[in-house]
Amino acid sequence: MRDRRQSERLPSILEGRIVLDRHAPKIQCTLRDISGTGARIWLPDSVDLPGEFQLEIPALDQTMPVRLMRSNGRTHGVLFLNELKGLSDSDADDMPEPPQSPPELQGIPKGLAPLTEGVLEDARQQLAEILELPVVKIRLKIEIDP
Repeated sequence: MRDRRQSERLPSILEGRIVLDRHAPKIQCTLRDISGTGARIWLPDSVDLPGEFQLEIPALDQTMPVRLMRSNGRTHGVLFLNELKGLSDSDADDMPEPPQSPPELQGIPKGLAPLTEGVLEDARQQLAEILELPVVKIRLKIEIDP
């Protein structure tokens, strides 16, 4: 099967919230992977989602309209109807590198370091909760093979 994605997909464990209506409760989800044009979201329970809805990504401080492209039980593929800031392939080339990237972010493609930093911070916080340790005691490192 041919991959038809327009931009590179990155693994993720970002927290997300599905907003169906201003007055309805938000549905917690996890973004399992993300690109500049869409994401794969996972829900703890099987939920029928409408064709379009809002997706909040607190770690990126963004909320955007999305279109449901595929659905398989608890896993759903969505297309961003607005461009996700900091992730588009064309913008990534124009974005300056962070002044001094921490060692754990060495080798991350240009423009994606801020997103990766957010993913690492989210993972640190989740691990700290699970292990019942202070966040400052958790260090994570990413290694990317060429």
